Amino acid sequence: MKVFGILIVLFLGTLASATTATTTTLSSALNPSSYGQSVTFTAVVTSSQGAPPDGETVTFKQSSTVLGTGALNGGTATFSTSTLKTGGTDSIKATYAGDSNFATSTSNVVSQVVNQASTTTTLNSSQNPSSYGQSVTFAATVTPQFGGTATGSVGFYNGNTLLATVTLSAGAANYTTTTLAAGVDSLTAVYRGSTSYTTSTSTALAQTVNQTNTTTTLSSSLNPSAVGKSVTFTSSVTPQFGGPATGTVTFADGGNALNTVSLTKGTAKFSISTLSAGANNITATYNGSAKFAGSSAALTQTVTGK
Repeated sequence: MKVFGILIVLFLGTLASATTATTTTLSSALNPSSYGQSVTFTAVVTSSQGAPPDGETVTFKQSSTVLGTGALNGGTATFSTSTLKTGGTDSIKATYAGDSNFATSTSNVVSQVVNQASTTTTLNSSQNPSSYGQSVTFAATVTPQFGGTATGSVGFYNGNTLLATVTLSAGAANYTTTTLAAGVDSLTAVYRGSTSYTTSTSTALAQTVNQTNTTTTLSSSLNPSAVGKSVTFTSSVTPQFGGPATGTVTFADGGNALNTVSLTKGTAKFSISTLSAGANNITATYNGSAKFAGSSAALTQTVTGK
């Protein structure tokens, strides 16, 4: 009889200590998602005795890494994140911790696909229009669809010609040049993408490059000079933003052209021994080019009699 009583006590104790089995199911609010996009995971815990008490904890994991926790409310717990990585499929599961009445349980695995996020690339010019030889800085900014900072590099193009490839810093890349061709140049910035972000190309920027101003100087090898004596006139053309200038210089005496000479390293020379006695109004006129605007200089050449 005594043994029988002990068995009854043990049986009742076992019943008192038994916990109710639970089932946890997990679902994703958005699958596939894009990098940086918020995804909400929902875990539902059920049992034959109803839902576990509110406030109990469900842990959400990516493989063995804990992403975060959520508190049960009516048998449901949620967790939202925007930090899932791209590069494949993330295995997400939820584990109900259990208590003295309800047993722990682990959900099914949700295969969460995280794709690259799209990007937008913009391009701006520091100086438009500019002049030939003038320094111009082009600034490209890459903006991901769901925030964050893009990494990687940007290629700067003039038409189909690659000018430079620059690494992004804080989502931006700058390229400075002084060698744009005169006329209208079509500049674009191409973000080359990364494991997290898709490539994107800016709208073409029409960069107008005008002729640059020049300064022409004129000097005489001998002034005053004597009738019949050879005199050499030297003209130098200096572009505003560096050169050298190319093209021709026309030397004239009053309104009469004397000679047109091609520039060599920005300089043209002309010698003459037939200037008339008196004051001669000598001019040197740079005739300009596609890159450089014309300019002129003058001096009075005094020629004395024999």
